[in-house]
Amino acid sequence: MLPITYRRRLSLADPPEVKLYGQPIRAVAEFKYLGVIWDGGLTFHSHFKDRKVAIDSLSYRLTLTVCKWYSKQPCLLKRIYKGALEPKALYGHGAWGHRLKLKTFCEYLNVVQRRPLLAMTRAYRTSPTLSLQVLAGVPPLDLRAIETYATFLVFRARQDITVYSESFQCEDYGQMESPYLTHPAVKDDIGFDWKEPKGEGLEVFTDGSGINDRIGAAWWCCTLVNQSIPKGRVNVYSDSRSALQYLAEPTNTHPLVGEVKRLLKRARSERGVFLHWVNAHVSYHGNELADGEAKAAADSPSVSLDLPVSSSRFKCKLKSIMIQAWQDHWDYTPNKGRFTSSIIPKVSLKTHFWGEMAELFTGQCRFPAHLFRFGIEYDDRCS
Repeated sequence: MLPITYRRRLSLADPPEVKLYGQPIRAVAEFKYLGVIWDGGLTFHSHFKDRKVAIDSLSYRLTLTVCKWYSKQPCLLKRIYKGALEPKALYGHGAWGHRLKLKTFCEYLNVVQRRPLLAMTRAYRTSPTLSLQVLAGVPPLDLRAIETYATFLVFRARQDITVYSESFQCEDYGQMESPYLTHPAVKDDIGFDWKEPKGEGLEVFTDGSGINDRIGAAWWCCTLVNQSIPKGRVNVYSDSRSALQYLAEPTNTHPLVGEVKRLLKRARSERGVFLHWVNAHVSYHGNELADGEAKAAADSPSVSLDLPVSSSRFKCKLKSIMIQAWQDHWDYTPNKGRFTSSIIPKVSLKTHFWGEMAELFTGQCRFPAHLFRFGIEYDDRCS
């Protein structure tokens, strides 16, 4: 049992007695559940102390391996950080994300990030964390946590949020379908192949076009002259291979993909419907007609269908907000990283320097001016 002791109103020295089936339940100060360490005040301090120790140890071991076998690939540690260390640090954001409003909590997140940054840049341990983030092209961990938590609230918890005065309504974004609705043994995909249209039977050509941030879609049905619509096979042709590959992925949870799959399965139960990919703009008459209708639909002043905003556009907008917040923090933080800021005034996701150059651009290197600050040299001048 974990008593929630907000503002120390409840003491663990004399906890309430709780029994389950006649057996007393022992009160504890903290416990680990689903990989997250919960404490009585819901501060999650113990959780991030544990995360820091684990990430520091993993960073040290990975650094030894990379330096021994991959010393000529300075960006490899950054890839490892983005793919393994950062997700490990941000695990459980749905539980502790509400704490991101506290300044001290955000500062400790950047402390967790410090050891991997030193490994990526190979800078001095006395280098400011802000400078290491800019040199490595890695956003502050607290901003990445805000970005991850905001995505969780919009797409999972379905809540309206405000991030740095920018409001997001969950109704504007499509909700991803649950991957657990379909049994893993069921192959939920719609295959396709490449086939040239030969004018046999019923042929349907589809196409889409994007003009001035507007999307148009159209289809064109072709049959032989004086021929009734056949009851057998229906061939659907498209020059959008990406759309066909989305349908072929059994794990895709996009709501539009799921709806198209259900419609195709229902159509296949009534008659044979098969998908084919064709090359674009190679004089297939039906494909050219569908392309023209799609462009006309994109130029149309009226909107026939409002679709929810994609998750990729939401994440892109959120990332731009986070980068701007990072830039503001880099510009207006006094007495930290000012030497690096005078050389690299603009933040980016690009790795700038590492090794000896990182030491030079942080001002933390074997110069007398730096060593004099710590009493190692007797003079701060080079000569």
